[in-house]
Formats: sequence, C-alpha cells, structure tokens
Amino acid sequence: MAHSSVPSTNVQYKQMRYILILFLWLPISITAQDAIRGMVMEANTENKHIGLAGANVYWLNSQIGTMTKNDGTFSIPYTKEHNKLIVSFVGFKTDTLTINEPKNIHHWLKPSNQLDEIVLEQKRDAVQKTFFSAQNVVTVNSAELLKAACCNLSESFETNPAIDVNFNDALTGTKQIQMLGLTSPYLLITQENIPMVRGASQVYGLTFTPGTWVESIQITKGAGSVVNGYESSSWQIKTELQKPSTDYPIFINGYANLNGRLELNTHINRKLSDKWSTGFYVHGNRRDVEVDNNDDGFLDEHLAKKKIIANS
Repeated sequence: MAHSSVPSTNVQYKQMRYILILFLWLPISITAQDAIRGMVMEANTENKHIGLAGANVYWLNSQIGTMTKNDGTFSIPYTKEHNKLIVSFVGFKTDTLTINEPKNIHHWLKPSNQLDEIVLEQKRDAVQKTFFSAQNVVTVNSAELLKAACCNLSESFETNPAIDVNFNDALTGTKQIQMLGLTSPYLLITQENIPMVRGASQVYGLTFTPGTWVESIQITKGAGSVVNGYESSSWQIKTELQKPSTDYPIFINGYANLNGRLELNTHINRKLSDKWSTGFYVHGNRRDVEVDNNDDGFLDEHLAKKKIIANS
C-alpha cells in the first residue's frame, strides 16, 4: 500500500502546482486585457507612422493618465467608470476618444496651427553710402532714377543734390555736370568702368545713355582709386548698365510732354544658356514743336531727333 501511494502523491503534487501557476498567471492576464494600448502619431500627408513622444493620454475627469514613449506608444489601465480618453500635445489639437472596451488604438494628432509660406524681401535704399571703403562712394540705384520721369544720363542727376546739372550753352541745349564747381573735363565719367565722356564728347556724351538703360550709378566724392586712372583725382561717376540676365525679358517705356518731346525705350533680353545672355536696346526721341513762351524770338527748347541702338 505504501508503494502505491507514491504515484498518487506525485500526481496530486503536480495538479496543485498547475493550479497554483494558473492562479498566479490569471491576475496578470486579466490586468493585461483591461488596458488600452496604442500609438499616438503626428499627422502627415504621407500617413507615415511618426511617433509623437511625450504626448499626454488620460481619462476625462480622473487621475489616471500616462505619457507616450519615444516611439509614441502608450499603455493606460481601462475601467468601465471612464470612457472618454483625452490625447493632447503642445502645438497639436486635443482629441477626445470614446472607448467602450479594451482595444489597441492608433491615433494621429493634427497640428493646431499651420503657417503659410513666409517670403522675406529686402528693399535697398534708393541712395546708399559705402561705410566699409576708404573712398567716399555713393550708389544711386534705379529707384532713385525713377524719380525723374525722363530721360538720359545728364537728366538723371537732377534729383541728386550733390551734383549740379547746368546748361552748357543755349544754342545746343545740352547739359553739363558740375561737382563743387568743377566741370566735366575735370571729372572721370565711365560706363562699365570704361571712360565714356572725353574731349569733344563733353557736349553730347551724357545724352547718349538713356535713363532706362542705367542700372545704378556710383559717385565717388573726392580722390578716387588709381585703378581708374589719373582723371579720377577729383570726382568720379561710374555708370552700370542693365544686365540681360537680370533685366525684364521685354520692357517698353514711353514718355511725352506738352513741349512736344516724345521718347520710346525698348529692351529685349534673351537667355541663351546658363552662362550666356544677350540684350537688344533701342531708344528714340524727338522734339519738333517750336515753343517760345516768353516771346523773345528764341526757342525755349532746342529741336532734335535721336536714335540709339545697343547690343550687350
């Protein structure tokens, strides 16, 4: 009898061990089933699973809550007393989810405010002075030149107080530039850093550059650089022309006044390649109306016709 009782005892021992393991495992299983697991993600157009770390997940009107992990996953106990689950994160819209039973949740949070594209633009002053150069250089850009409705380079300086524009003679009506009492022969006037007005061209030289062709003007007050030659010992005026690569593809400008002056400027620019561009510029003006408002027998404005064509 004693020999037969050993197997019976072993069987009972094994059954008790299985029952004990079952009771120990059962609460864990119940607890695992009574929990809400899921993942909180950042909403995106590609619907990619981008986990949102540090998001708040809690039951409404309760002290039960948690935070998402680095990958956006979370786990929170489930009770029948609460069925409103709040998901929130700074900068995102707060969502309220209705939960009636334990289940897995994958939820996207949408940003609370999406800004449109921001474009930053910088507008240069019409007249700029260089502070990082030993020379006293003032740059006049196209915005300043637009203050004068017309027409050529000599007339473009009429809005600049540093430069005096006077009539050379009453016969031709041409204008001459003066700086601190010095006339054009004592000034270096260049176009694209090449001397432009010299000798006999002093009379009409400044009228051969229409205002619409000018991109900017650099005025050096005082001694210039020896790079520009000995003529820059007093003052220097450097004219930069419009570049085909930055100018409008097609530009048309017209001007007319009561004294019978008519002008037309046309720019045609074309990009040939990534490094090459070409521009075709046409200027024409005429004044054929005789005006003598003071009745002194002399015309107030000289009669003239001019056509200028350039290619760059």
